[in-house]
Amino acid sequence: LSPYNYERIEVVLKIIQAADENVGAFSISQAMGLLQHLKSYKRVSPPSDVENTYLLENGLLPNPLSNSRLPFHLLMQTKHFWKIISPELSEEAFPTLLLISKLMKVSLDKLYMSAANHVFEKKMKPLILEQRKKGQGHGYNKETVKVAKTMMKYIQCIQSLEWAAATAHRITQELPPGLEKTQSLRFCLGLGEVWLKDPNLEEAARARGETFLSKLKLQFQRSATENMLMSSQLSSPEHLKLTGLPARLIMALYEHSSVEQRYRETLGQSFPDIHAAVKEIATINNVDLGKIRNMLLEKWICKTGPAVTKEIGNQDCVANIEEDPDLMRVVYMLQSYPVDYAMRLLNPILSAETWPLSSSGPRLTFCHRTRVLFCLIRLADAATLEAQLQIPRSKFEYYLKSYIFVSQLEALNIPYTVQSFLSSPKEGLVKGLWKNHSHEPQAVRLVADMCLEYQVYDSQLWNSLLQKLLGFNLVSHLQKVLEAIVAVPTLWEISSFSRTWRSMILAPFVSASVPLSPDQQAMFYRTFVLLLKCPFLLNLDLIGIANRFAQFSLPAFALGTLLLIPCESKKAQQIQGFLSMCNPVAVLEQVDECMNTGELAVIPSQIRETVLRFISQNGQHQKLMKTKHFNDLKQLIVSSGHPSQVKELVECLIRQNCHDDADLLTREYLKHREHQRGKTLSNGSLSQDCLKEFLNMTNGVSG
Repeated sequence: LSPYNYERIEVVLKIIQAADENVGAFSISQAMGLLQHLKSYKRVSPPSDVENTYLLENGLLPNPLSNSRLPFHLLMQTKHFWKIISPELSEEAFPTLLLISKLMKVSLDKLYMSAANHVFEKKMKPLILEQRKKGQGHGYNKETVKVAKTMMKYIQCIQSLEWAAATAHRITQELPPGLEKTQSLRFCLGLGEVWLKDPNLEEAARARGETFLSKLKLQFQRSATENMLMSSQLSSPEHLKLTGLPARLIMALYEHSSVEQRYRETLGQSFPDIHAAVKEIATINNVDLGKIRNMLLEKWICKTGPAVTKEIGNQDCVANIEEDPDLMRVVYMLQSYPVDYAMRLLNPILSAETWPLSSSGPRLTFCHRTRVLFCLIRLADAATLEAQLQIPRSKFEYYLKSYIFVSQLEALNIPYTVQSFLSSPKEGLVKGLWKNHSHEPQAVRLVADMCLEYQVYDSQLWNSLLQKLLGFNLVSHLQKVLEAIVAVPTLWEISSFSRTWRSMILAPFVSASVPLSPDQQAMFYRTFVLLLKCPFLLNLDLIGIANRFAQFSLPAFALGTLLLIPCESKKAQQIQGFLSMCNPVAVLEQVDECMNTGELAVIPSQIRETVLRFISQNGQHQKLMKTKHFNDLKQLIVSSGHPSQVKELVECLIRQNCHDDADLLTREYLKHREHQRGKTLSNGSLSQDCLKEFLNMTNGVSG
């Protein structure tokens, strides 16, 4: 009989059943039940090699029914059962295949395992790959969740918990990194935990289960951590390498560059939520976040750790939190806690002898305490600080300065407390410090700062002080000092005053080299600021200084220097010669890039206007035509009101085939001219061909 001819098979079975014959090879009722299931089922896979071999061995011809029917005989011989059934697996066919499997008394666990694997291969895997291509790999997807639930339903039906866990784990291993893998590992963990709770589990199986669960937990933690980094936009290669080291990863996240950027470039920028990422990673990995926080506070406040090569006592104690990335990190990290908690954490450090947040912390210095005070002032409001620190809010800045000075005295091995410093006469302290420590650069800087802060303006002291600052080449510090003492006319008369100014303005030109580093560029900017504030400006060789700026590719600063020349005719001659030799676009670009701090008052706009007038007067409009500066040039020419200059620019636009721009320029000029005459013109009152009329007018044909 053909295994696909259900009709003839049914006839034979009924005959045997009617004869009440005892057939030992198979059960008649089982065979009749199988046949009924097969009659209602339409196969979806092509005939297998096993079926073709069976037909050949039994001398049967191929039957076209094999395309829509499953082979009865081979399903009755259960050794070939899975080779026939497995290709048929699908969600639609599963109920019928389950009934057949139950009837044939085969392993239902194997059926559920095969069904789960089938759903993964045919549905889940293609779906995830498609999402990855679209860049949707790190969030929930409704379709993926639906397929995952089907897969989990099959796995949960497996009676052997070891098989269930193994099936889920095998599928998980093939998933790419992302939310699906993390969720799948979580599901595996649940199965493994249920497996180990079985009281009848043999010792060998329990040992296997514990090893499996231990490895699985680590894998889940790494996957969940990796997924958190990806979803938080923190998945740099450096961070991904640390997914197995959660404590080090949390430390690295708090040292992410975005922490500093929040304090410097907050306008319109979005930053990753490091607090949320850290909290989630700590939960996933069961890490003590408080312990890590205390370690980081010690590292950042006390400057401990392998990366720090100097003792903090030998460094400058910061005068501003924005100067120290570590203090920015302290403030950012503690902003995730309530203010009163942060206060309780940091306040004891101000009076403790050793680091109070660990049993083996370093000895505390006033520099450490100063750093803590900076953080407290940034973290808490005035009322909280006043209540906790017992300092009037009007005195916060005064006390902070005192802490800074005491920490700097401590670095020179001069013992002071804040209270003894506050009560000591400052002029006597400064002079004593100068007498004993004027040979130390750090002490010289401290004397200068204290003299400025407490208004100690002794001429003899300042004369020596300026010479020492210059002698120790403390250029950046000396620049700040000179800018401050300009406001003290009594110091102008000391012999080293004018010499120090001249030296400070010229010093950067001696030490710098092209191309300039960012630090050297900043130094030249400060030099230009110093030049603008110099009380002996008329005694300086401004042309020579301008030439030096030009040599270091700083044309905007060079032109700004020439604008300071007091003699108008000499100034005009020098500017004309300078602009004819340099690229005006480079000057304008440099004004935008380097002179946008607001500190230079009207100088940047004067430089810009000087360049634009030179371009207009010399007919060099085309140099700016495709730059952002062209609109500035048009506005200048229109507002100047010279028809000849407007005409030159209009003709330049026409030569460049910019007729619309030329027409717009003439309209703006005519409206501006009429406005100056006390009239107001609307666009509608202007002739449609006002460009032609303007050109005729300027050529003397009409008007």
